[in-house]
Amino acid sequence: MVSKWVKLGVWVLTHPWRCLHVSFANGIWENTTEDPYKIDTWVKAKKKELAEAGICATVVGAAITASIQWNQTYDTHWSVLGFWYGALLLSLLSVTTSFHLGIYLSSIPLRAPDWSYRSAIAGDTKLGRYISLWILQASTQLLSYSIISYVLGLSVMIISKLWEGPWGDDSKVCRAEFQRWKLPSRLTPFP
Repeated sequence: MVSKWVKLGVWVLTHPWRCLHVSFANGIWENTTEDPYKIDTWVKAKKKELAEAGICATVVGAAITASIQWNQTYDTHWSVLGFWYGALLLSLLSVTTSFHLGIYLSSIPLRAPDWSYRSAIAGDTKLGRYISLWILQASTQLLSYSIISYVLGLSVMIISKLWEGPWGDDSKVCRAEFQRWKLPSRLTPFP
């Protein structure tokens, strides 16, 4: 049961890789006839995606930097700043990766008669193909992880504030739940 949830989690976290794998396999790996239009279209779409991922990662990084400057962040749980600094690092990696991949895709000779673009984009071996696929989608995936990390930090910040204040041990909601379950109003870890 746990392995099923782990597999599902890994599948969701690497979903951009799987989507790219399908389009990549249909367009470049298994294309035995020379179709430069399909390759040109794919490279243009990928460069546009990388540019948009770089812009989004820049905006996310700016939002994270502004959130770190809040006065309330230093009164919250330590994991909030951990999530946010991790998200900032991931967004910076996403920006630099998308910038460098955009330059790399611009330098590939798509009209080469010997199809050298295939090995430049896809790699020569099966392992090389999977590594190049992972690298081509890394900026989008790093951006996704950055947003997830930021939202987790924001959630911890909000929940920790609510747990201390309105939902704390002295709140009416807490007392009502404790009375409903016939629990003592103050729970201590050790008797």
